[in-house]
Amino acid sequence: MGLIGLAIAVLVMVLGTGYLFLGTSSAPLTVTNDAEAPSAGGIAEYEALKTQATDAKTQVEERAADVMQALDEPAAALPPDQPAPETTQATEKNATELHIVNRLMSGGFSAPQKARGIDTIVLHSSYDLAGKDPYSVSGIVKEYADYGVSAHYLIDRAGTIYRLVEDKNIAYHAGVSTMPDGRRNANEFSLGIEMMNTKTGQFTKAQYAAVNTLVASLKKKYPIRSVVGHSDIAPGRKTDPWNFDWKELN
Repeated sequence: MGLIGLAIAVLVMVLGTGYLFLGTSSAPLTVTNDAEAPSAGGIAEYEALKTQATDAKTQVEERAADVMQALDEPAAALPPDQPAPETTQATEKNATELHIVNRLMSGGFSAPQKARGIDTIVLHSSYDLAGKDPYSVSGIVKEYADYGVSAHYLIDRAGTIYRLVEDKNIAYHAGVSTMPDGRRNANEFSLGIEMMNTKTGQFTKAQYAAVNTLVASLKKKYPIRSVVGHSDIAPGRKTDPWNFDWKELN
């Protein structure tokens, strides 16, 4: 028998029983039902369906209550609109007020097979030769990528320090090079710091302050023996950092 027929049978039985107990008539009540009496299995199926319906109703009511509660809660205040910076990733700050903005490159460096010893810092200068703005961070980084080179850090005209390559990796910044002590291939044991400047320009006070702070921080991390210019380790091939005043370096 179908579920509809089963439900009708149960309803008729309930109504008939209620009528009998109310005693509205002393005459015997005769109920005629042509439907087949429900079997024990049919009743069990009906009870299971009713339980499932009750559980579903309870879940809907609980979900509705959660939604209403969420609507009643005050919305969190949104931060004021801020212009998206040209840089990406996070900003690092330590006790020496050193700020480093991560703008990690995907190329222009290699990972050493084992931890490398760092004892040298090489200062460079560069600018965006192809773009309209010679001091564009994006333009300079793109130029590095096009040539397959990089440096560990880049300092812009405002003194912002960008990390382009992690210290542990070998950045391709020095090229063919020889240290005053005779060691070759400075990339293996050095950190490269690029500072934005043109060949005829002057470094800003903010850049000198930033490079001093950065060098001081790196000296605390590594046994730095030398801070040299690119021209010191590749004479005749390189002339940067252009117009750098070494007296400004602490």
